[in-house]
Amino acid sequence: MNNSRIGRSAVLREGFEYLFSRVDPVAGAHIDPVATAVYETLVAKGPDGEALPFLAESWTVSAERTEWRFRLRPGVHFHSGAACDAVAVVRALERCRWGDARTRQMQYFDPVDTITDDGPQTVVVRTHYPTTRLMQALWGTHSLIFNEALRARDVSAYGETVADGTGPYRLGSWSPGRVTAALAPTYSGTALPFVSRGSSQAMMPRIEWTAVRDEVERLAMLRSGKLDCLHAPPASAYEELAADTRFVTGRAPQPSSIYLGLNWARRDLGFDDLRVRRAVSIAIDRERLVKSVLHGHGAPTWGVVPPGSEFYDDAADRAGRCDPKGAAELLDAAGWVPGADGLRWRNGVALQVECVVQDDSVLEAVARAVAVQLRPLGIALEIEAVEPFASFYARISQGPASFLSKWLWPDPIDALVGFLSTGCQPRPNWQRASVPRLDLCFDRFRCAPTRTEAAAAARDVQAIAVETLPTIPLLSPHDLWVHRSDVSGWRPAPENLYPFYQDVVLNGGLEPQRRLDALHDT
Repeated sequence: MNNSRIGRSAVLREGFEYLFSRVDPVAGAHIDPVATAVYETLVAKGPDGEALPFLAESWTVSAERTEWRFRLRPGVHFHSGAACDAVAVVRALERCRWGDARTRQMQYFDPVDTITDDGPQTVVVRTHYPTTRLMQALWGTHSLIFNEALRARDVSAYGETVADGTGPYRLGSWSPGRVTAALAPTYSGTALPFVSRGSSQAMMPRIEWTAVRDEVERLAMLRSGKLDCLHAPPASAYEELAADTRFVTGRAPQPSSIYLGLNWARRDLGFDDLRVRRAVSIAIDRERLVKSVLHGHGAPTWGVVPPGSEFYDDAADRAGRCDPKGAAELLDAAGWVPGADGLRWRNGVALQVECVVQDDSVLEAVARAVAVQLRPLGIALEIEAVEPFASFYARISQGPASFLSKWLWPDPIDALVGFLSTGCQPRPNWQRASVPRLDLCFDRFRCAPTRTEAAAAARDVQAIAVETLPTIPLLSPHDLWVHRSDVSGWRPAPENLYPFYQDVVLNGGLEPQRRLDALHDT
């Protein structure tokens, strides 16, 4: 590996929009970009939605499509020097699958029967039935391969003082506000199919990630030269950055959904009544949310799958509408009548609703805008901002009346299994919504032997979700990023959520590629 051309700096400095979770694929509250520099997955998701070799250099599938044999890259070692052989990969996947104290396996692994080794270089995965969804479990960031033997020695310290992966960078230091990593001498993945770096260009010897919660401060640090790369610049400043020749900007639809969850167990508030949920949904002007909060950098959504994603059906978004008058009529029919303080009342209870949201500039702004839109209907949404991510999930596990959240995942239907199905944790789910017809469709989706059958099940998932509203989708933001023009290859890949740091190099005098927008915009 040629690391001689360090150029203007030995450090790539990246700004990120929220505090970092511990670098632990199992117990970390969230997967951050650091993890994709430190770890690799068995396979990678390519731009066409098909699997690419990553830690596994090749694989074969049985005629029955129930046995998958993965051949590992030869000579792979963890950063500690320990061999990353088939036994180590199996141990990591089994820990990712079952976690430390889960009462059920991660839902992505539901089709899997066994994961075993067959010699030092071969991992064998057997499924209960033919399925199209195995690779989605293996390329997701919750299936990053790590040294489970080392982690098991001190689980509480893993991901903070030590993290042992096979990726291009080795963890140096960790704190919630700043993480560092250095190029790992053990790294052996220079011929990966998605790496476009030329042989004369050097990977960065060191990366520093800094959490800067305030978006104005993030932008100021980029402009002053304190940061080289910035994820989530202020949406209001994007066009100005795109016109600045010092920077390269990028924008792409994000495989994510910002949604409102109503607690179906709160029968006193009527959230078990579809009329009430539908009233809340049609009272919200999603186009106005996108314009006012995202400055147009996003899409309003009425369906649970983001536009442009695999299996996306546009029927819900085409039919979606804002109808405050219809919302009022639905609440009237459900027995909620206007009363004191402009609120709706029923049986002595007012529609005065706590709404828990992550303490994030965009999510909190969306929540407050939704509260403003619902107030004329007679619903008072009282915002409670909680630190992401562990504190937020702990809070909504307590069952507040409502919450506003966001999921981000490269495979939306697989993600929805974990947010909408009755069997996810906490059971039945955070909004306490059980829809048996949805559960059956999720089962059909996971068991589908062909993509055609999976697509049919996915369409039914979307139709039933629109009909029953287990959550109320609001919008899907665009992923925005910007970096200085002397850096190339730094761009979050929708298939990976974060950059592949194997591809990040200094331009070394090459002309900056200023037309990333043309490649990624829709």
